[in-house]
Amino acid sequence: MPEDRQNPIFLMPAEQRLSAKFLASGSRAARLAGISRSAPRHQFFWARNAIFHGLKALGVSPGESVLVPAYICAVVVEAMEAFGAKVVPYGIQRDCTVDFSDLQSKLDAGARALLAVHYFGFPRDIHRVREICDQRGLFLIEDCAHVLLGDEQGRPLGSFGDASVFSWRKFLPLFDGGELVLNRAETPLSIEWQKESALFTLRVAKNLLEAKLSPGLFGILPPPGRQGAAAGAAPPAAKTAGQAGLPLHVNRNSASFEPAMVNFPMSRLSSLLLKHCDISGIAAQRRTNYLHLHDRLSAIEGIRPLFGDCPPTVCPWVFPVFFEQMPNAHLPLRKLGIPAVTWGGVRHSRISAAEFPAADFLYENLIFLPVHQDLAPNDLDLIVRAVQTVRQGSSQVPIPGARRSSASCEPCGLGNGSR
Repeated sequence: MPEDRQNPIFLMPAEQRLSAKFLASGSRAARLAGISRSAPRHQFFWARNAIFHGLKALGVSPGESVLVPAYICAVVVEAMEAFGAKVVPYGIQRDCTVDFSDLQSKLDAGARALLAVHYFGFPRDIHRVREICDQRGLFLIEDCAHVLLGDEQGRPLGSFGDASVFSWRKFLPLFDGGELVLNRAETPLSIEWQKESALFTLRVAKNLLEAKLSPGLFGILPPPGRQGAAAGAAPPAAKTAGQAGLPLHVNRNSASFEPAMVNFPMSRLSSLLLKHCDISGIAAQRRTNYLHLHDRLSAIEGIRPLFGDCPPTVCPWVFPVFFEQMPNAHLPLRKLGIPAVTWGGVRHSRISAAEFPAADFLYENLIFLPVHQDLAPNDLDLIVRAVQTVRQGSSQVPIPGARRSSASCEPCGLGNGSR
């Protein structure tokens, strides 16, 4: 296995870590996006589990079809298939908007629900998608896994879907954490929650402490390919400390749906931290970092950001960018110590390049660069210099005094990218 897939050395934290600067209480601990005070909420270990239970809450029956965008992490498809739904992909354009022509053809074949994604925290066609679902009598699952804060024309993201799914661990220094919000559920959702053992709580605390003291241990970033069961998937619950509690050795960044963990809640410590994160401060810092990269990278020939700007209401998850005529540009960036990834390694096998050429282009060409709140200005400058180096075809870049951190590779997304 190439060295960059095994244990890359990054020049900056690959993801956010626990920091007093972004912890708060009272008014500074702002409400999260799209979270209604009255809507039923369920917090899960992974957002993929929220998708599974969301189908049940909406009244989708096994065997019924659910429309899913062709540019998506495979674990979403796996969660729906584990529920028993028939997944039907629909087209996505190169700018991550919906291919409504292709969607219309899939609607004509009949479906029960539709999943729509706000890619990278930016609203995508949600008003039109909501209108289509209302006209067709479809349930809308609003995938807000890339959303921390945001709205569309004054309406909060996460309030459009009949069910909405969030993945707080993508933005916050949590060990785990996804959430299901049921805005218009058909039936009350009853879940037989599995209990968290005291040993697992200690493991989470140890991980958070290590993350604080040595960010390289927490800065987890995926390789280009998915990680299979032999390379780190969670062991069966029956083999974990002889308890019904959370597995002690679960890989929190597993890119596979784990049926044995579908009823596992968000860990106690992650749930506590979620209540005390300075959400508005984190969002503001991510926007600042995003705009810095946008200003600098847009001036480099052959570099094209996916989005033209970052509206004031958007909190970006990452900085998505194209290197023109350079597929898989994340590989040389990683060799230069930059935690960059694509979704190429987490594409579901049923999504064919022939049927979805635009999605195929995104899987191979759209690069995710970090913008998380724990990046310092010199980290952002290192990213810019590395991008310039890769565009110029060089394999080395002088980095005086850079922070270095080792990080093990995990699948699917930039630091906790999987749902």
